[in-house]
Amino acid sequence: MELHIYTAQIGKYKGLDAYDVTVKTGDYTFAPTWDIVQAWKAGAIDWGTYKQKYRQLMLDSYKQNPTAWFEILHKGILTLLCYCRAGENCHRYLLAEILRKLGEKEGVCVIDEGERSLLEKNDESLKDKSEGKLLSAAQQQSLF
Repeated sequence: MELHIYTAQIGKYKGLDAYDVTVKTGDYTFAPTWDIVQAWKAGAIDWGTYKQKYRQLMLDSYKQNPTAWFEILHKGILTLLCYCRAGENCHRYLLAEILRKLGEKEGVCVIDEGERSLLEKNDESLKDKSEGKLLSAAQQQSLF
């Protein structure tokens, strides 16, 4: 099983595999909180602190909703969308890295394809219906 992960700015890519991971309009399972986003925008926290807070949030998310994590890991092709411009510090890149590490633990080869080109056409999502197992607490912590 493989997962090909792309990233893109919302509005720049609208393929079938587009997946909004923003706190404003997306799947809260994978989004930062408003508090984290506002602290970052206001300069109240640096990027290192943002990353730490986001990773902890995702660890908690994984513990609370492992099914959502299993499902996203088995989409085949996935484009993580956020409002940040390409190349900026952004949680979608952090999430791609977390998914890569989770894939290693779950036997899913996660391939980071980078930022989507504006001209790319829709990719057809590959689905895998295999059963997964929950990771131990130690394995979970090492992902984040």
